Amino acid sequence: MNETDALRIQQNELIRALQRTLELHCPGEADHAERVAVYSVATAHELGVSEAELLDIRRAAALHDIGKVAVDRDLLVKPGGLSDEDIVALRLHAELSIRVLEGIEWLAEAALMVRHHHEHWDGGGYPDGLQGDEIPLGSRIIGVAEAFDVMTMASPFRELRMPEEALAELQRCAGTQFDPGVVSAFGRIQALVQPIGMKG
Repeated sequence: MNETDALRIQQNELIRALQRTLELHCPGEADHAERVAVYSVATAHELGVSEAELLDIRRAAALHDIGKVAVDRDLLVKPGGLSDEDIVALRLHAELSIRVLEGIEWLAEAALMVRHHHEHWDGGGYPDGLQGDEIPLGSRIIGVAEAFDVMTMASPFRELRMPEEALAELQRCAGTQFDPGVVSAFGRIQALVQPIGMKG
């Protein structure tokens, strides 16, 4: 094993350790992150991104909700609707992710993608109200992948949608919440990775 391979193994072990930490705080998040990573990598590959960016997207998708480790667990599992105050507190996880990952140089690009994965194509997202191409491509991809996975996974907090229904919702929101080009690419690969999204 050469030095580069050994370093990559250590990096992957750190990512898995961070995922386990989040899983202990909010069960189910590790599996969700892995599904989002599979969708994100497949979509990015379909869009023809470079190998270097593909790796950053894979890392960002795996850690996209890591900031939730700093959010009150009771809020993460709270049944019923959230108050305005709850929503503000929950939305902080995107910014808190940067604080968790800061100082890890090889995660710098991924951390930026994580910060902005809740931005909207039309500028209506958070935390910085970026719009269009101001939003990192990886963030736009992860946003679509996460939305699809959330819609197609059973949860006591929301109605389960079939994959075709979730895809139709993504298409409905293309141009407002989501990058139309990313939604189109996701639509082309979704059936290939559908079993991942349908895990219970």
